[in-house]
Amino acid sequence: MDRKIKDHIGVVVNNTKKGTGSIVSEIREISEYYNKKIVIIDYDIREKSYREKASISLKSAFLIISIGGDGTLLSALKIAIKYDIPVLPIYYGTLGFIAEIVPKDAVLILKDFLSGKNELHTIEKRLVLSIKVEYHQSTSEHYNAINDIVVSKPEGRPIHLDATILGRPISRLVGDGVVIATPTGSTAYALSAGGPIVSPSLRALSFVPIAPHSLTFRPIIIPDKDNIEIKLNKKSSLANITIDGDHIAKINNLDKIYITAAKKSCLIFQNNDRKFYDTLLDKLNWGI
Repeated sequence: MDRKIKDHIGVVVNNTKKGTGSIVSEIREISEYYNKKIVIIDYDIREKSYREKASISLKSAFLIISIGGDGTLLSALKIAIKYDIPVLPIYYGTLGFIAEIVPKDAVLILKDFLSGKNELHTIEKRLVLSIKVEYHQSTSEHYNAINDIVVSKPEGRPIHLDATILGRPISRLVGDGVVIATPTGSTAYALSAGGPIVSPSLRALSFVPIAPHSLTFRPIIIPDKDNIEIKLNKKSSLANITIDGDHIAKINNLDKIYITAAKKSCLIFQNNDRKFYDTLLDKLNWGI
């Protein structure tokens, strides 16, 4: 990371969360102590236009701090991925599978990072999906997904999907749709659809059918090197595409979706005193 070019700390804060003012003030004091500039983004960057605006301000950051829940973090990560910026998530949400570093620990981790140490933190590389939607009009769109892509029925009737992996047909899926998830996204919609929880340190994708009309169709864990192609069968005319919770487009049975692991990763701070399994016990209330 070139510190000569990347010269400030970006702070993305969800002001709808109570108590964020105190942690922003503390971050400002720490930044001044270490002689670092700070840029605060205090507007909602979940919308694409606002995210593009914030991206201009944050592209020269060497660190982004996300203050809020997983939604705020996902939006910050979409900016950070483009510029290879690590993100320190400070938890002010309701569940917080990703953004789960509490303020008091985040303050210590920030000092640890700015002083050039890594005694309290690790910057973890997380797999990101690269998605290409190829429309029959010879146009295409490219997206990244931190959590997942969902291809789902647009109305009450089930949809018919044809899926291939490494060019080989694996399924003609009839049901409500399918979730392709990263390990980070395995605790989001994929989990609700019956998918497995995947450790975020693994390089793998989850292929999870949504309410399939076959009791033999079960979720599949796929190596990150295996590419996936999905298209609608002729029996279905339309499907919705949702990426990280945002509705992206509708496709018809002449369109195709290509999904692979992206070359870039998202970089997320982890507390060395906590492991992924601690988070599972706390957030899922497994009763130990």
